[in-house]
Amino acid sequence: MIQRRFRHATRAATDLALGALAAATVVGCAPGGEGESATGEAGTAVSFPAEPPDGPMPEIGPAPEGYTPTAAGAPSTDIWMAALVREGGVLSIPDLGGATDRDGYDNQPSFLLDGSAILHTAALDRTQTEIMRLAEPGTSERLTNTAEASEFSALQIPGQDAFSAIHEIRGRQYLWRYALSGEPLGPIFATAEPVGYHAWANEHVVAMFILGDPPTLQVGDAVSGEIQVVAERPGRSIHRIPGTEEISFVRKVSDEEWWIERLDPVAGTTERITQTLPGREDYAWTPEGEMVMGDGSRLYAWSPSSEWTEIADFSDLGVAGITRLAVSPAGDRIAIVANRPGG
Repeated sequence: MIQRRFRHATRAATDLALGALAAATVVGCAPGGEGESATGEAGTAVSFPAEPPDGPMPEIGPAPEGYTPTAAGAPSTDIWMAALVREGGVLSIPDLGGATDRDGYDNQPSFLLDGSAILHTAALDRTQTEIMRLAEPGTSERLTNTAEASEFSALQIPGQDAFSAIHEIRGRQYLWRYALSGEPLGPIFATAEPVGYHAWANEHVVAMFILGDPPTLQVGDAVSGEIQVVAERPGRSIHRIPGTEEISFVRKVSDEEWWIERLDPVAGTTERITQTLPGREDYAWTPEGEMVMGDGSRLYAWSPSSEWTEIADFSDLGVAGITRLAVSPAGDRIAIVANRPGG
């Protein structure tokens, strides 16, 4: 069981890991405009159309019979934070501390592009999920508050002071855009639905997990509105490969065979990188080209020169059921999602 005395003891360590988040400030232009963005790069922003470029939004009718909001079935999870240390090319996590601590769903962390905070999803009740901003342990700030709708899977859009997230309303799931303050700016696509997860390849090209039988991975251009199917049976963990405009995703060939693959979103071609740990699909990239993945209480790392190798075991801290992960843009911090006891 996770003991509260441990959380208090590790608070100082977590403060060190998150201290840089609170110290940085977001600098930039209006969402979608030109100028210096939150990435610190000038002139990289791409203006999105005011309306989805792939057609008008359909009318959203009543929820289908038997519809259950995503928040109703959300498990009880916490986000943990730590420094990610590299010595001699070997990764380690010396101190891990709790960033959230409540009965409920705190999950899906992603770092802002300047590293100043993380965005995450929280189920504040059994009806809706919201996007939160967390810069210091225990201080999550609510960003979204849209009537009838839930938001989840938030990512800052490259070159913009805005983030994208899944907007779920009455059984429909669209990719929407929001200002970093949480103000809704509207749908990005009208025909890509239902979207479950996504990742930006660059300032306007995005890969989306589209639910279905089978689910598909689709690549959309937020400026032109062009959308194409590039793969079937993807997993939920989709990421931009650092230093490239390529996307990685898990392809579930069978129940026992899952591969992490590399996608060229322009050509639509894929290439296998490595198999996942058995039955695990959540991973994150470091800027140096490694991947990290959890299994139970343990964390593993992979690199082009090494297969999956254990780098940490958090069982003595009561951490269990590691799923989603995020690594800061600088590669010096890591966010880990794990189950709460009894959750």
